[in-house]
Amino acid sequence: MLANERLTKELSRRTRSLFFCDTAYILKNVATGEYDAYNNPIVETSEIPVDCAFTDKPNVESWRDYADIETVQAEIRFIEPRPTKGDIIRIVGRFGTQVMPDTEYEIVGIRDRDTFGHVCALKAVNI
Repeated sequence: MLANERLTKELSRRTRSLFFCDTAYILKNVATGEYDAYNNPIVETSEIPVDCAFTDKPNVESWRDYADIETVQAEIRFIEPRPTKGDIIRIVGRFGTQVMPDTEYEIVGIRDRDTFGHVCALKAVNI
């Protein structure tokens, strides 16, 4: 392993352990391989746990080139898995404690896909 790769992995590990004190689920729809009566694929929602840093007070101006800033209501940073626009995020823990939120968030913008994680702009979605 090259020195740069080791350094990158160590920086990523330290970022995760020091700055990611929140927990969330990324909700992804996964096809089961079966079809309903109308020949539409049947999907199940998979909950992927992530350690993250969440804020409901983002700097919306920093999202000008990535998303409609009028819809940005929150921001999340995490390292894995790779997010896509439209993914749903459910925050389940803040600062090491369990929370029971009444809203979920949709990813409306993504930037900074690097060693320190993906930063995603979020908008609230009613459940």
